[in-house]
Amino acid sequence: MSDPGTPDVPHIVTPPPGPRSSELLARAAKHFYLGTAQGVAPLVLASKSGYTVTDVDGNVYLDMASASATVPLGAGREDLLAPAIDALGRFGNEDTHALLTPDAIRLAERLLEIAPHGLSRVDIALNGTEAVEIALRMMRRATGRPLVLTFFGGYHGESLATAAAGAEEASIGAGLRTLAPGFVHVPYPNPYRSPFGPPRPGGSGDATIDYVRDHVLFHSIDPRDVAGVLIEPVLGSGGVVAPSPQFWSALTALCEEHGWLLTLDEVKTGFGRTGRMFAAEEWDLQPDLMCLGKALGGGVMPIGAVLSTERVLGVIDDVPTGSTWAWLPASCAAALATIDALLAPGVLEHVREIEVACRAEFGALFDRYAVVGDVRVKGCFTAVEFVADRATKQRVPHIQDAVARACLARGLLADSSTTSYNIQPSLITPLSVIEQAAAIVTEAIDEVLAANPQYAGAPTAQAPAE
Repeated sequence: MSDPGTPDVPHIVTPPPGPRSSELLARAAKHFYLGTAQGVAPLVLASKSGYTVTDVDGNVYLDMASASATVPLGAGREDLLAPAIDALGRFGNEDTHALLTPDAIRLAERLLEIAPHGLSRVDIALNGTEAVEIALRMMRRATGRPLVLTFFGGYHGESLATAAAGAEEASIGAGLRTLAPGFVHVPYPNPYRSPFGPPRPGGSGDATIDYVRDHVLFHSIDPRDVAGVLIEPVLGSGGVVAPSPQFWSALTALCEEHGWLLTLDEVKTGFGRTGRMFAAEEWDLQPDLMCLGKALGGGVMPIGAVLSTERVLGVIDDVPTGSTWAWLPASCAAALATIDALLAPGVLEHVREIEVACRAEFGALFDRYAVVGDVRVKGCFTAVEFVADRATKQRVPHIQDAVARACLARGLLADSSTTSYNIQPSLITPLSVIEQAAAIVTEAIDEVLAANPQYAGAPTAQAPAE
């Protein structure tokens, strides 16, 4: 992990989007759904390697998006590609719902070996969205109850049920909530934007769970109608928010009291992103179900999974799940190699070193700029939240997006999400590259504030939220 980085990266030969990217994007706009490729950056890829991305105009960027955190160990790794290519040559496609391969069996065993205690069954999925869909169906079938408690700020996918379950931004579930009812949303335990005060005396020890107990369960829903809870253990695209230990203790007690199933959506946090194999390990959580995806395929092949206790997948056998392309032989081979690579000496330790570096490098933005309302870091997740005023915490998405554009022009590719500017490098990114990325963000903020001096006031002494 001592690689000093690539000295000639980033390398911008023409301001993005360059002429070739612009030409191709114009062609694409004539044919694709208008929402296609409207996310991270206006460019067209030519290749990816390690922690760099090259576009068709020859610009080379530092990749701090990691394909929405699906490329955990850098792009183009031969040790992950070779097993998948071999499996493609031997099998092509095979529907694992119908016929198993040895690698599928080995992968199920391997996942359960490394999973939190109590998880003993696996169901197969193509991706994280399918995994969450499966978990929702299984929660309701196992309990015979219709409602699922979920949280504002959470992202669980964009299919009918997962968009209705999530609440990162209202537009994701627009027009869908009446078609997929059965979700009760409450505020995520976000210390920076909590609508609650401190926990009440004699309560659960956590203000969010006090609200659920004192208000939701008293006025709105009968706990006997609730199948369980669906939650990201750390908000991913919703802004890198990690709950307190008190929240998890209070939530676990609530689930035990009412017989609710606890489902962790570890699609984005799983497989090393937080510095542990699963974020559940941070608080010693023992979920009833756990949804996996994204990084499990190593950035090589798509794959997802649902892990559960015997209470759920050990007693249900009549719910059709997943798709024909779930757990392709090549995906299973890539996933096995990915797990081995993640567990190699030094990998997860390096993620924790990246966390320390990000806290220092990106945390300095809070001390320097009043427009930076909060900086949150967990492993290889960093969120920078921009506000008009630290007292009001009013979001300024135009400033955030302007910073993202200025970073892109300097060769830094990251994700300007609905709530924050999110930096999510691969888990093997050298520390020198983290420092380089933070320097680029600093330059970008300086440029944006020079054009928007009304946001350039001196920062207050307020500390960032933990």
